[in-house]
Amino acid sequence: MKALALLPLVWLASYATLLAQDQLDLPGDVCTWFVNQDGSCVQCSISMCGVWQNCPQASTLLFDSPYGTKVRGGSGPSRVETYSDRRAIPCYNVTGSNTWDWMKWAALTGRMSAIGCFGSHFQTLLWFNPDPADPKPWKVRNNWHGTTDKTAEYTEAQFRKHHLASGQWVVILKTPPPPPPPRYVKWW
Repeated sequence: MKALALLPLVWLASYATLLAQDQLDLPGDVCTWFVNQDGSCVQCSISMCGVWQNCPQASTLLFDSPYGTKVRGGSGPSRVETYSDRRAIPCYNVTGSNTWDWMKWAALTGRMSAIGCFGSHFQTLLWFNPDPADPKPWKVRNNWHGTTDKTAEYTEAQFRKHHLASGQWVVILKTPPPPPPPRYVKWW
């Protein structure tokens, strides 16, 4: 009985170790589905989040689908709100100074988020490492052709500069993250 009582603690400890920089990621060939060819960087980033969190109405934004016609071109918060309502995409569409806390929350709960990064551009935040010893705690995937298979890592100062340059805006799906891969632990 004592061993069974420890199982939740083992699972919790193993889940925390799974939130490492390489865990929130999609295969490179999947990311190429969302290459920004026409100024649709917001939809590209939200679509990657949709694949990660198994939200088909978000993952199909760039394509005609049963959830609606494709959504292309530039977007602002009000346009995201409109097409999210139309497609029934459950999301937090956050602007302002509290985006920092939202991005950290998303990453630390296993969610990707679509973020403003660089002037007038959106990317996908894969991960944030709260460990102060990590010199580059922010891990981001771009959606420009030739960069979708690469992860950029930023220092706190670099990331702050890039996020502020775009205007503080983040879109996070309300759907749960995928379950962590199992980790087998000898508990006896």
